[in-house]
Amino acid sequence: MANWYKEQLTNKNFLSPIGFLFILDKAQKVSFLCQRAEIPDLQLGNVDIPTRGMVPIPVEGNLRYGDLNLEFIVDEDLTNYMELHNWIRALGTPQELKERREWIDRFSKDTPSQDPRFSDATIQVLNNNNQANFDIVFKSVFPTSLSTLNFDVTMGDNEFLTATATFQYTLYEIRKTNSTERKKK
Repeated sequence: MANWYKEQLTNKNFLSPIGFLFILDKAQKVSFLCQRAEIPDLQLGNVDIPTRGMVPIPVEGNLRYGDLNLEFIVDEDLTNYMELHNWIRALGTPQELKERREWIDRFSKDTPSQDPRFSDATIQVLNNNNQANFDIVFKSVFPTSLSTLNFDVTMGDNEFLTATATFQYTLYEIRKTNSTERKKK
């Protein structure tokens, strides 16, 4: 009972929501203008084991990861928007099959050891001194949706257009950058 203070937090600084960098290998221009990113939710599914006339017994099951959503400012030439647009097009049903082949060939040269359909992504969270504190590393990321761009002449101020992209992935890990300690998710 006398050692309760040893179990308390040693770092009394709070996590800042504006201290982060987003890195996406296949769409680096999106990374540069990223305004909002989030650590997705994580849910533990359950399997109900039936019993005779009784309430089923829930047992832990598979992990379910939420989607990775990010918001970025769209540049004037649509360069960063088109990075994701073309990636989604290549994964979906392009107008011509050679379009997919050209896209895959382009990224196969850059990362020959990785499947060109996917990329790794990282949210690097900074501490209060703007130093890297930990990384959230997403494996085998691919885009599933890209929001609309709303042009509107009735807006009062000149607000810049932003787009939201949604990604799916196989898993993510939270890695402390200052040590070898890893928190697997």
